[in-house]
Amino acid sequence: MPQKTAYVCGPLTELSPEVAQNAKIFYERIADVCQGIMGVRAFVPHEHYDPIKHAHFTPEQVDRAERDQIFQRTSLLIVVPIAPSWGGGIEVEMANWRNISAIILVEKGKKISRLLKGNPAVEEIIEYEDEDEGILVLEKAIIDLFQSKKQLAEVPF
Repeated sequence: MPQKTAYVCGPLTELSPEVAQNAKIFYERIADVCQGIMGVRAFVPHEHYDPIKHAHFTPEQVDRAERDQIFQRTSLLIVVPIAPSWGGGIEVEMANWRNISAIILVEKGKKISRLLKGNPAVEEIIEYEDEDEGILVLEKAIIDLFQSKKQLAEVPF
């Protein structure tokens, strides 16, 4: 079985083309940071199931594939709620079912629901001013989480 990795969870549907493109770049940067820390690049859903590039996949196929990705190949969920009301709550609950830690990376001043914040999978909620700061604080949070899990002998990586 391949080494488990992080899964980057964030919205794309209904974003303007410009915002969607910037979001994709941010998600990819997060995936690259994960590779530097964990030795394997994070799974970024749009690279496999982009709603435009991969429109031939049915909703059921996407659901099945992403459930398998989380359940079998994920050790950390990184939630990036850059837009209101999106489908990422399901990934957080899937992570919770599998006892996979989640980190929420949210821009300062953005509101996220108490339901999402209160999910037992959520280990940490970190805020950032701009994407460069977001990458830096996320990197530190992943390393800290990795070290604390190692100390507890529950290393999911």
